[in-house]
Amino acid sequence: MDLRALKTFEACVRLGHFLKAAEELQYAPSTVTLQIQRLEADLGVSLFVRDGKRVIVTEAGRWLHHEAAVLLKSIEAMRQTVSDIASGDNGSVRFAAIEPVASQQLATVVADFYKTRPKVELTMEVGGSRSIAERVRAGELDFGVCSAPPSKLMLEFEPLIEERLGIMLHTNHPLADRDSISASDLAGHTILVKEPTCIYRELWETAICESGQYLFSCMEVGSFFVIQQMVKAELGIGIVPIYSGLEQEGSIVIRPITDLNPVITIGIAYKDKNLLGKAALWLMEAIRGIREPNTLQNSTGPEGKKTGT
Repeated sequence: MDLRALKTFEACVRLGHFLKAAEELQYAPSTVTLQIQRLEADLGVSLFVRDGKRVIVTEAGRWLHHEAAVLLKSIEAMRQTVSDIASGDNGSVRFAAIEPVASQQLATVVADFYKTRPKVELTMEVGGSRSIAERVRAGELDFGVCSAPPSKLMLEFEPLIEERLGIMLHTNHPLADRDSISASDLAGHTILVKEPTCIYRELWETAICESGQYLFSCMEVGSFFVIQQMVKAELGIGIVPIYSGLEQEGSIVIRPITDLNPVITIGIAYKDKNLLGKAALWLMEAIRGIREPNTLQNSTGPEGKKTGT
C-alpha cells in the first residue's frame, strides 16, 4: 500500500469529504479521487459508499482508518526520531571515564549536556584506562576519557588535561602544614595507593623507582573515595591526583610532591569519528571544555574539522 494513499484516505475519513482532504493535503480533487480508487483496487474492497455528493465509510474502511491512523502516527514519530538523531537531539551515547576525572570534572559536563538533550540515551561508565581503551577499540564504547592508549589499539587520542600526583593528608598529620612535600619526607609512613592496573599507581611507581626511595610501606586500596575516607580516619597518607574537590575542609588537604612531580596526560580516545553519532560528537565537544589552554592547538570540533590555531 502506498503511504501517500493511506494518508489521503485517513484525511478523507477524518474530514468527511474528499474536497476538504484535497485542500488540507494541497492536492487537486482529482488526485484524491485517483488515490482512493487505486487504494480500493489494491485492497480489492470498497472503502466508501457514494451517495450523491456524500461518501459513507464502509465497515472495511472504518477498520482501515483506525489502523492507518496508528501507522501514520508511528511513521511520523519515526521521521521525527531520525531527524533528532541526525541533529544530535536523540540517539544513544555510551562512554567511560577514569576516576577522579569522572567525578571531579565530567559529572557536571554530562549533567548539563543531558539537560539540553534529554532524549539522548546516555550511559556513563567509570573504569580503568586500559579496559576503557580496549572497549573503545572493540566498539563497546563510543569513546573514552583516559590516558593515552597503546599504539597497537590504533585509536585516535586528543589530549585534554595534565594531571599531577600529590599527597593526601589529614590536617592533623605533621606534614600537612607544609606547602610541599618531598619523597624523602614519606619515610616511615604508610602510603595508600591504587591497584597495580591503575595508571596513577603506575605513574607513582615509575616516579618513586626513579628516585630510588622506598623507605615506607604501602597499602593497596581500590578506590580513591576509600583512600579519602582512610586518610580522614588518620590511617596513612594517600597518593592521588591533585584535585581540590578531593580535599575536605578541616580534615583533608592535598600537597604536591616537589622532587618527583609525576605527570600524566588525560584525553579522549575514539576509534573513528565518522562512525560516531551526532550526539556522541556533541558530548565530546562539551567534554573538550575541560581542556587546558595550552592544549587547544589542533583540537577538533563535532564535525571532525580542525579548530583553534
